[in-house]
Amino acid sequence: MNIFENISAAISSVFSNKMRTFLTMIGIIIGVSSVITITALGKGFENTIKSAFDILNSKSIQIVTNWSSGVTSKDNISIDDAESLKSHPNIKYVSGYVSLRGSITLKNPEEEETVNMFGSEVEFSYMQKNFFKLKYGRVFTEKENSTKAKVCLIDENMAMKVFGRKDVVGEEVNLFINNKDYKFQVVGVISSENEALMGTMIPMPLNTALDIYDTEQVDMLYVELNDTENLTRTKNEIVRILAANHNTTDDKYMAISNMEQIKQIEQVINMFTVFIGFVASISLLVGGIGVMNIMLVTVTERTREIGIRKSLGATNSNIKTQFLIESMFICALGGIIGIIVGYSVSMVLGNFLNSFFTISTGMEMKPPVLSMPVSIGAMLVSTIVGVIFGVYPAGKAAKLDPIEALRYE
Repeated sequence: MNIFENISAAISSVFSNKMRTFLTMIGIIIGVSSVITITALGKGFENTIKSAFDILNSKSIQIVTNWSSGVTSKDNISIDDAESLKSHPNIKYVSGYVSLRGSITLKNPEEEETVNMFGSEVEFSYMQKNFFKLKYGRVFTEKENSTKAKVCLIDENMAMKVFGRKDVVGEEVNLFINNKDYKFQVVGVISSENEALMGTMIPMPLNTALDIYDTEQVDMLYVELNDTENLTRTKNEIVRILAANHNTTDDKYMAISNMEQIKQIEQVINMFTVFIGFVASISLLVGGIGVMNIMLVTVTERTREIGIRKSLGATNSNIKTQFLIESMFICALGGIIGIIVGYSVSMVLGNFLNSFFTISTGMEMKPPVLSMPVSIGAMLVSTIVGVIFGVYPAGKAAKLDPIEALRYE
């Protein structure tokens, strides 16, 4: 009997009892579908995180004071530090950044809404193009920054709350900052599409914000690099420049990269996915034991058939191959069904999680991704399980004495 005859006989035997075959495959289907569901959802979530950081510019670095290192007032970052970094060959843009907390007067003068405001240089608008998506007007200019002009930008949603329309360029808004009221002219209206990620923010010139607070110190520096190939070296050089500016040690400052944060999040997601996938794959072991049990029952039920085949010239190898192929086929078919079920479940769960994610964050979650390497791996593992747990039943069938097998009732 050649291999094709063995395969044909094995498949015919498997489909002769469809219910038993399906029940045998359940453990394999659950194990494979669990792994596929988890990895597909994990990849979708990873893509969601990546897209969020892409909005924030993956080439940007934030330089902040390391408050845990025992800094003093002389170590605080200032606008002069931004100027000292502009000559670095790998730095494309530099901007000081200072956050402000206050409120804005709404359409009804009796109503106010607390908002986050920040002061930055014009270069910041180049770095954060996804935030400064202008719908109307323009970004403030270098001249307005140097003259400390009271100009600002607001987003579409805030424009509707304050004026009842979106195009409000040239209008004045009342901002309450540092216990004082200020009149700011709106020079631009920006899109609200990234409001869920970045919140409602009102940008203004950096020097205007520093003048309100009567200081030259900034909260942080934003830097965009030309390239990130030498990221670590560039970060170290930036820290050394700031330490030299303030005549202090390097540990007083930290350079935080968006790209490194992306990689760290990817590592955490991948580790979590691998761990959960490993736990889910335990059901493959359980499924394999189920396959072995059913195959042992099948050998017992087909003892007389085995005796007849042996009496007609079938060798031990023929018998062993047939039962091994049956076991492999059951597990491989279970693997295929498990991949289909797993991806289908991941899509259903993905839609549910997307609704929850959108409500809680305002962002859309990326759809689950069926990984071909994982799918192929799951198929191979399920087939190997069939081989491992099919060896003993196949060996038992091959060792049956033909005369005793023919006598079996």
